[in-house]
Amino acid sequence: MSKQNNETIYEAQFEQLIQGEREEINAVEDVMQSRLEISVEMGSTKEKIGRIINFKEGDVIVLDKHVEEGLDINVNGKRIASGESIIIDNKLAIRLSSVKLD
Repeated sequence: MSKQNNETIYEAQFEQLIQGEREEINAVEDVMQSRLEISVEMGSTKEKIGRIINFKEGDVIVLDKHVEEGLDINVNGKRIASGESIIIDNKLAIRLSSVKLD
């Protein structure tokens, strides 16, 4: 420990690292088991803050998409496909109609 300009400086102390058990790494398998977030976007719009803070139950927000346009399917925020909504076992689902290949 030393003092310079009225500041106390401490030297970092680290424990000695000990080699533990090694595990085999299968990078491809690990990546394939990773979970990504999938979201579906019906459309979007922009509204003034004054209208947003006054939203109440029953208000209608008009989106920029037409009814016949596909829904955007995003993986981790990036659009990868589009599709149409369907119902399976009383839950919403998406049938892919096009997949972005790039």
